[in-house]
Amino acid sequence: METGEFEESKTFNLEALLEYSTNAIVIKNISVRNNCVIQAFAFDFGKVLSHDESPFTRFIHVIEGKAEVVINGNSTFMGSGDSILIPAFASSSIEANHKFKMLCVTVKST
Repeated sequence: METGEFEESKTFNLEALLEYSTNAIVIKNISVRNNCVIQAFAFDFGKVLSHDESPFTRFIHVIEGKAEVVINGNSTFMGSGDSILIPAFASSSIEANHKFKMLCVTVKST
């Protein structure tokens, strides 16, 4: 199993290491385990990531920029430093009305 792109017990700066790519969503795996995945994302303007009733709870933290998170049809606009929990089995999307970087921790619900 892949454990991630980053070495444990070593300091790294996500904001500096995570770069935008034109018309893309860049994903870096920080840690991948059986019941928990930690990833960093860089969204270019206009990109959308959707989940339909995922069985996972997701913690989203905006590192840089602004994001729109839609949970069960309700929009929340977030800026740098803001965080939100997306509950398991909720339909959701993360939308880039501006370029932004985020941290996502996905935990398998029991």
